[in-house]
Amino acid sequence: MSTPKAAGKTRETSGRSRHPHLTPYSLILPAFAVVFLLAAYSFFWLIQLSLTDLTFGQPFEEGVSVGLENYRWLLFHKSSTFWSAVRITGLHVSGTLVPELLLGLLIALLLSRKMRGNSIFTAALIIPIVLMPSMVGMVARLYFSYDGLINFFIETFFGAKFNWGGKDLALLAVILVDIWEWTPFFILIFLAGLQTLPPDPYEAALVDGASALQSFWHITLPLMTPLILTALVLRFMDVLRIFDVIFVMFGGGPGTATTTLPLYVYRTTLLAEDVGRGSAASVMLIILILASTFLLVRLRQRLSFQA
Repeated sequence: MSTPKAAGKTRETSGRSRHPHLTPYSLILPAFAVVFLLAAYSFFWLIQLSLTDLTFGQPFEEGVSVGLENYRWLLFHKSSTFWSAVRITGLHVSGTLVPELLLGLLIALLLSRKMRGNSIFTAALIIPIVLMPSMVGMVARLYFSYDGLINFFIETFFGAKFNWGGKDLALLAVILVDIWEWTPFFILIFLAGLQTLPPDPYEAALVDGASALQSFWHITLPLMTPLILTALVLRFMDVLRIFDVIFVMFGGGPGTATTTLPLYVYRTTLLAEDVGRGSAASVMLIILILASTFLLVRLRQRLSFQA
């Protein structure tokens, strides 16, 4: 005969197990609700500001509603440098993501082999990631100065010096710093993925006489594709909004040589004191990030499904 206490436990257990698939959502919901509400509230006010003619420091009530005029000016006015910022952002994103991805995969493949000092190398890779971006920018500015460490080595081995602060090489200097700082991000993720791959396909390929390159192309790469695309999406979202390193190194200059979209928003809002156009540029940047991330996520899902 069951006791009332046992019966109560049975009812509680059955109640919890009635909808077990809802448990993960109920755990995530509070944090998601807080983040979503804060983001939605901020985005609402950002759109409101983008539809007004407002000077920085002026009360919002004194702003004049101009509709979509700020967007029209950004996209079509001949004195607007918005599309120049989009082009520089595209160069910066492609110039950093592709080398970081390739170098990260190559170095991860080397470190995945059993050799002495692997743990030391892996621990050292964390250092660039945990450094403060502003400090990275300050040190990089010293290194890439005309009499800095980079030119010292170039002059020592090649007998030449470069003006890294000029408009022709400033963006390249920013890209090189970003590659140094964030390639370890890909290395650590890919190294963790390589260490979890099943050994059976490799043993079968070895029996069939497959070379190391064939094993990589037909086994490693297909198995690593979902992880590669996940790391690419995460890094893509981050590199689109990089501000601090570029700002400390060159402040978006010389001229507009390193003015990516985040720097363009800063210059328009705080330096030009045009809150309306700066907010409109912020909205355009958010739309660009969301649209590009959505396309990358869909690509990842499609390739993962095919795999």
